[in-house]
Amino acid sequence: MNKTKLTLFIGLGLLVGWLTPSPIQAAGPTHSGIIGQVFIGPTCPIIRCPDRPFQTSFSVYSDTGRFITRFTTDSEGEFEVTLKPGSYVLVPDVAGSIHPPGFAAVEVVVQKKEFTPVIITYDSGLR
Repeated sequence: MNKTKLTLFIGLGLLVGWLTPSPIQAAGPTHSGIIGQVFIGPTCPIIRCPDRPFQTSFSVYSDTGRFITRFTTDSEGEFEVTLKPGSYVLVPDVAGSIHPPGFAAVEVVVQKKEFTPVIITYDSGLR
């Protein structure tokens, strides 16, 4: 193939690729999930002081009870989990903990193209 035909072939391929939208471009952003932060409190006996960020882990289940994923919050208790739209249950992972802090599972509904904000506060049991 000579140089002119090769250049024309490559140019035509680039033009076709440029004119044909990719599925991601055509559909737009598809990201959704849960974003939030976990706290624990009270953290001071007798006097009132602010709850503090809490690093912990959760398992995520579908509303039918199927395991989806597991995540761990960072040192500031913050997390972000990408999930498809739907209903989910966040269950705290307390394996290996002798006295787990008080917290029940929480239900979260994820909407299409949105991150649902969630704030979770554990009860430290400190009084």
